[in-house]
Amino acid sequence: MGRVQRIENLTYQPETGAAGLLDLYLPEETDCRALLLYFHGGGLEGGDKRDEEAIYQEIAANGIVVASANYCLYPDARYPLFVEDAAKAAAWCREHVRGYRTYGQFFIGGTSAGAYLSMMLHFQPEFLAACGVEERETAGYIFDAGQPTVHYNVLRERGIDPGAVRIDEAAPLFYLDGERPAPAGQRFLFFVSDNDIKGRREQNELLLRTMETHGYSESQLTYCVMEGYPHVGYVHQQDEKGAYPYAQKISAFCLGRPLP
Repeated sequence: MGRVQRIENLTYQPETGAAGLLDLYLPEETDCRALLLYFHGGGLEGGDKRDEEAIYQEIAANGIVVASANYCLYPDARYPLFVEDAAKAAAWCREHVRGYRTYGQFFIGGTSAGAYLSMMLHFQPEFLAACGVEERETAGYIFDAGQPTVHYNVLRERGIDPGAVRIDEAAPLFYLDGERPAPAGQRFLFFVSDNDIKGRREQNELLLRTMETHGYSESQLTYCVMEGYPHVGYVHQQDEKGAYPYAQKISAFCLGRPLP
């Protein structure tokens, strides 16, 4: 694997301070196969773009440009500001990353709350369109243990029991209606654990089946159940060689290879 250059604290929107910053992880080669924009987890109230730095380093070492973005968080945020931030980060990447490296395909993903943001960008493409990005420009998405119903902290913002299940305009599932197959070649990678947050695995399986019902092909959907872990507990696990299997799966997905 090649060397990786990290460029920190690039501003994708100046109005929000640290919430409007992202980091780039640049492979040694200048002509790369893919760009991956990734959003950290933390329940929309915590976390930072540096949380998965080791994962991003390994993905980038496989020849993929990685952008890791902050976004506004509770208690300062209100729905849908964090989704709008995610869309602005995607627009910045589309406009500026080629000034650092050329790349082929563009992927968007995230862990937990970051996966919720990624789901919203795909299933409600008006967020991206408002920033001048066509959702169909993306080659695929990585949804790592995201919540496809209304996020529990959005429920809390509304004064609703955060353990409740709601499907409305703040839920990715809400936008799955009619025949809306993904563009040819667009692909989706799901992660959940077998000991995830109660209901999280079942909600992701509901999302998968609903996607199939509304025209997504099974060949576009890759579903990984990570055995023996709590919620996203597999992310930082290393193998006997010190590599991160999670990073290797994401790299293979972005490069169009079978998952290890």
